[in-house]
Amino acid sequence: MRQQEQLRQQQQAAQQKAAQQDALKRQQELQQQEAAKQQQIQQQQLQAQMQQQRSQQPIDGLLSSGLGGNAIGSAGGSSIGSGSAIAPQQSLGGGATLANGDATASFLGGLNESFLHMPNSMDSERPRTYTPRNPYPTPSSYPTTPAPIFESQAFFDKVGMDCLFFIFYYSQGSYQQFLAAKELKKQSWRFHKKYSTWFQRHEEPKMTTDEYEEGTYVYFDYETGWCQRIKSDFRFEYSYLEDSLQ
Repeated sequence: MRQQEQLRQQQQAAQQKAAQQDALKRQQELQQQEAAKQQQIQQQQLQAQMQQQRSQQPIDGLLSSGLGGNAIGSAGGSSIGSGSAIAPQQSLGGGATLANGDATASFLGGLNESFLHMPNSMDSERPRTYTPRNPYPTPSSYPTTPAPIFESQAFFDKVGMDCLFFIFYYSQGSYQQFLAAKELKKQSWRFHKKYSTWFQRHEEPKMTTDEYEEGTYVYFDYETGWCQRIKSDFRFEYSYLEDSLQ
């Protein structure tokens, strides 16, 4: 019995020691995490200071390059000269120097404020807002805006002909219609403004002048059959050719 009691006490002591070691290990891990967090905060503060210093460099450069000297009236002003800058200060006294210093500080403050609010390249682009043409109530899981891939020319390079014609005729006035027309033109289709139809040469024209060409063409019938048909002896007048797409 005594040996069993000693064995149980040894086991309890071992468990307590293991628990203490686990607690010490967790405490060390928490300290390491806290130290890493503090280091990250210090790095962010250092980056903010460096960025602030960079923003002050244009102002400091203007001050050191002679802009402040011309405003204050120092001898370093290149456009005023030493004599003309010092003479007003000698005649007016310290009040003129103080006034010039206030004007310079006000000017540099306004210049710094303008620099902080300097427009970037995104300000020149009008934000695109999507407005559905035929709004319909849908579940919240449905997307509310078109996928960005539908505004990529690379996507339209992989689209079939029927899809290109469908987008062109059923997405009037949209950017997708422009991309579809651009891809159709790249595949040697030409848009006839009088018939609102896309034509493609089936063979070389039999007759070509400065005003028209005549021959056999393939055209897309979007009104009756939604298919490609062949038109023989068709005269394509260049005045009806849509040639503004690039």
